[in-house]
Amino acid sequence: MNSDSAKEILSAYRSHDRDGADPIFHEALNHMESDSELKKWFEEQQDLDQTIREKLASIEPPADLQAKILARIRGEKVRRLVLPQVWLAAAACLVVGGIALFYSNRQTGSDRFSEFKSDAMAMVSAQGGPVLDLKTPDLSETQTYLRDHQAPRDDAIPARLQSMETAGCRAFVWKDNPASLTCFRLSDGQLLHLVVIDRKAMGNADIPVGFKSVGDWHVMFQEKDGMLMMWATQAPMEQLKQMMVKAGWEGARGGRGVAGQGEGSQRRLL
Repeated sequence: MNSDSAKEILSAYRSHDRDGADPIFHEALNHMESDSELKKWFEEQQDLDQTIREKLASIEPPADLQAKILARIRGEKVRRLVLPQVWLAAAACLVVGGIALFYSNRQTGSDRFSEFKSDAMAMVSAQGGPVLDLKTPDLSETQTYLRDHQAPRDDAIPARLQSMETAGCRAFVWKDNPASLTCFRLSDGQLLHLVVIDRKAMGNADIPVGFKSVGDWHVMFQEKDGMLMMWATQAPMEQLKQMMVKAGWEGARGGRGVAGQGEGSQRRLL
């Protein structure tokens, strides 16, 4: 089981007292304990569900509701207020809109970045590899494809990476924001994934600095020319660090500053 399938299963989890003993959820819950990002997402969902339950529980029915129901069953005439269909539709829209507004107000920049990272990791870690729109070993062909599909991309990839073969690329949309995936082939056959999206899609989120391990994956985030770039690979962490340094990003040595000469447009390397 991977994080993507575990997340799908846990999205149906209600509460410990209702589903805690259900064997369907056991494997997903066990997988969650070794995935900090999935665990954080799960806890946030549980908090949201609990809040909604409390809101619904606070709604009190009319005091005479029981009497009206019993009267109807007994065939007695009960005065009813019949709302026009347009009023009923408007009421339904207000209820749905209120729930949506309540949920959107809870989404901070940090939540949005966390969700993007989780979704991006699920995409690249899909069983059998990520789904690609174009499969080609030629980086220039992937760049042309992404440009033709108006997907964000890094037009200034360092020469060391330009000489590497690619597995292909994909143009996709995340929460109404165009994004792209480019997969590089490492010498040992493993892949180095580059996910690019507009930095504005993350709102006011602070992007974490430095290299980070997520399960068997090693990732690095970079802000450049108004874009957020996520590098991810299952190659050893040290190999990723050396690759980033040799590619010309001096910030990969551990600093927070901009890259070296020739990368002046890069604001921060993480």
